[in-house]
Amino acid sequence: MTFARGIAFEYRASPGLIRVGAGVAALAAMAPWFTGLPLVLRFFLAVAIAMVGYARLRAFGRPALSALCWASDDVWTVTLAGGDERAAEPRHARIFGRAVFLDLRWDGGAEQVALLPDNLAADELRLLRGRLMSGKR
Repeated sequence: MTFARGIAFEYRASPGLIRVGAGVAALAAMAPWFTGLPLVLRFFLAVAIAMVGYARLRAFGRPALSALCWASDDVWTVTLAGGDERAAEPRHARIFGRAVFLDLRWDGGAEQVALLPDNLAADELRLLRGRLMSGKR
């Protein structure tokens, strides 16, 4: 019989994903300038897109949770930014290359978590991918 040890780690937003999001937001804010709209409308639309992009990236950079734990008995626990611990349920887990994307729900909240090599240790990320691919959810 094999024993799957628990996985626990601190969570922070991925700096690489934030940089990619900033690039996409910048390109989206430039898009109105290439339309046939009046100049004033292009300006205000570009500013509005830039402000929404900035607000979304700022919110992504401050996640609702600060730590995750997947115990060996298949129980997920999240530690919220305020320090409270809650039992969580994974709705979806996607593995894309070396990245893992989790959709977690708990009583009173939810969070979509992106775990990439730049915001999680390689050993923990490898172990998490292995447990998810083995079907142990």
